[in-house]
Amino acid sequence: MSQTATLSETNQHHWDDNAASYDAEPWAQAILRKVADGINENLDWIGVDWVAKDGAEHNGRQVKMLDYACGPGNVAKTLYPHVSQVYGIDVSRGMVAEFNKRATVSGLSPRQMFAVQGDLLVDPTSQPAIGGPDFFNFDLISVSLAFHHIDDSELAVKRLVERLKPATGVLFMIDFVPDGKDFHGHGHGHGHDHGHGHGHSHSHSHSHSHSHGHGLKHGHKHGHKHGQDSEDTQQTPVAQAAQGTIAHGDGFGKERMVGLLEAAGCVDVDYIILDKTLNLGPNFHMMEKTAFMVRGRRAA
Repeated sequence: MSQTATLSETNQHHWDDNAASYDAEPWAQAILRKVADGINENLDWIGVDWVAKDGAEHNGRQVKMLDYACGPGNVAKTLYPHVSQVYGIDVSRGMVAEFNKRATVSGLSPRQMFAVQGDLLVDPTSQPAIGGPDFFNFDLISVSLAFHHIDDSELAVKRLVERLKPATGVLFMIDFVPDGKDFHGHGHGHGHDHGHGHGHSHSHSHSHSHSHGHGLKHGHKHGHKHGQDSEDTQQTPVAQAAQGTIAHGDGFGKERMVGLLEAAGCVDVDYIILDKTLNLGPNFHMMEKTAFMVRGRRAA
């Protein structure tokens, strides 16, 4: 078995094992609430012609959304009142099952909200579940707190934009801004070994491990040598199991994200900072992180 296959399988197995508990901790719930608030406060900025709903009724126009690396469906749930249909894709069968279970509990039919397993960085001809017309011509594609888990950023954005409706479809992403810290809150200037398990250094040589995570429970280990073991370097078994799922631990700046979307064929690209501090949980020593939102419209 190749290293790439092993990394991809390990990532899938980790989220399969932790799908139900992904957002169980209070600190994780607080992050997701702030993300939801940020989305709702910026609906006009996102730039989609949302459906006008009154309870279960809307104006008859169809607005189709894809939630990529969807996890258990938190962003799908946030945006569903403004769209008519949500599809989810995730590499983890466990996350897909949790997404669909929560949609059913919310009273939604599979035609309203449904997820399947898939990976847009893998040959699409080998994935019939995401190869049909239902999984193209989206009015909106979202990727929330997962992009830093995807090794090949350029290919990912290209494949996402290809599935948008030409001229009007919007790609909308949320992730962390660069802050000079890893997920333990330490700076990068004193010789730490950033062993993410992707077979590349921070020059990002793209080993294509396709590890799509979901922004929480990272818990990756950086091998810091401070002369003694401390509470700061201790990790729970779940945190240890998540090592190797982060491809881009330094975040994404405006120039980088705008360049990625424009190179993939987007116009009207904009990048804004979410004015809410995200406090990561005990595995990250309650470290404060800042998120950005970026959106771009597929050109005609």
